[in-house]
Amino acid sequence: MIIFQNLGEQLFGAKYERAVNSLIACIILFLAIHTAGIEIEIAPSILLLTATAFSMGIMWQTLNSSGNADRMAGLFMLPFRNREMTFSLVLAFTSYTLITKTFLVLALFFAVHEWSVLQIAVSLLCACNSCFSAAAWYTMKNEASLQNETLFHRKKFLPVYLLWGGAIFAPIFLVRETMIICFIALTSMLISFFRLMKADAYVFYQPVSAKLLIKHTKGTGSIFLYLLRYLITNKNYLLNTAGLCVIAGVMPFLLGQFEGVNVMPLGFAVLCLNTPICILLSCDPGLEQAVRTLPGQAKRFCTNYCFFIFSVNMAVNSVYLISWQIGKRGVNSTEIITALIIALQSAILSVLLEWFCPVRNWKIENDLWHHPRKYIVPLIMFLVAGLIGMWSISIWVLLCIVIAEVLSLSLVVGGYNTMKNTKRCPKCSSQNIVRVPDNQNRHASGNNIYTSTFTLMKKIPVIRYVCCDCGYVENWVETQRERDEIKRTFG
Repeated sequence: MIIFQNLGEQLFGAKYERAVNSLIACIILFLAIHTAGIEIEIAPSILLLTATAFSMGIMWQTLNSSGNADRMAGLFMLPFRNREMTFSLVLAFTSYTLITKTFLVLALFFAVHEWSVLQIAVSLLCACNSCFSAAAWYTMKNEASLQNETLFHRKKFLPVYLLWGGAIFAPIFLVRETMIICFIALTSMLISFFRLMKADAYVFYQPVSAKLLIKHTKGTGSIFLYLLRYLITNKNYLLNTAGLCVIAGVMPFLLGQFEGVNVMPLGFAVLCLNTPICILLSCDPGLEQAVRTLPGQAKRFCTNYCFFIFSVNMAVNSVYLISWQIGKRGVNSTEIITALIIALQSAILSVLLEWFCPVRNWKIENDLWHHPRKYIVPLIMFLVAGLIGMWSISIWVLLCIVIAEVLSLSLVVGGYNTMKNTKRCPKCSSQNIVRVPDNQNRHASGNNIYTSTFTLMKKIPVIRYVCCDCGYVENWVETQRERDEIKRTFG
């Protein structure tokens, strides 16, 4: 219980305030939708499928979070019993998944449709079973790595995963009998329980191994290539991009059913939902600190970052255009321009939002991946796509807006991105900025530059801008006349 309590406080807060807030949010969501009288016909299989798949995915992401090693480092330094540690970890992560994520989704389902007590109970049982099954699969995956087994031995559990997952999902799709689904879920939980009893607790502790150092022979590095390697080596980002490519291939056949309406721009908006690549600074505080601190990095990084997001968006849009060309009709130049503009607009807004409003104070990566801020840009793009679909002339208006944004972006993140001009700290984004002026009464002291051997003459003040949160300081010679005098003296 001590281990469970300690980990629970790290996930939910010292007084479990996050758990309380999540439960209150569920109640408010349920009452708001139920009171509004919104009713939707939903098959019981959809409820059970959502509870199972959603909880399993969130639990798997939580267990694979890179921050778990730091969070559990202190726990594994203390003496512990293996089973106690294993089940404490599983129960803590299961509680986090259900309370902060699954209950919100289930509250939405319960609000728009009348369900029996049995159906509600089975949906909760399916959610719990998904969490325990994901934990059991996680132990099987990592035990081979812990024992330094070969790749062949690591993949020996693949048939087990397929059979186990098939046994969970097949009754929901095919049988659709509540009692049978309940029996399968209980059986799966029992198997997971016995699997976890034999698991080594250290499989949950996966410290980040030191990467092999790569020596670069060129004088300069490419930020674009860095971001591309980041995308390729990160499985979550890569799978999300691959999934969007699959959606792009089948979407023309779905959207083509709406006759008489230009729905093609809607497809471009849907394919801009590659939100993981739009939070690179938020998920890597070290990278953000380096970019914001080093001189000249703002313009260089943001320009390449925008081009990177644009390239990924256009790669997915290209699959969509090719599929539309093959399956439906020809693609004209206006539609290609629409794809380019929507991809670029999405990239610009994503970069600006990430630069000025990064997500902070998140506990684990799941909080970051499901943060509401991620969906601001996709929502805007849906509205833009709707306008283009109704009025084709809107695309040329959007083109003018994009050109203006490109010019403004070069100024905002370029030479004008200073604490003096933006009143925002480039290191921590704080707006608690203080200007320290020159004191004319202090003739021989202060932060000054002297252009004469006589200290009381030709004093040029250096004005300081101080961030009162992190302590970052900028020094400025504010007038052109003073800068010209410095150039004449020291130039």
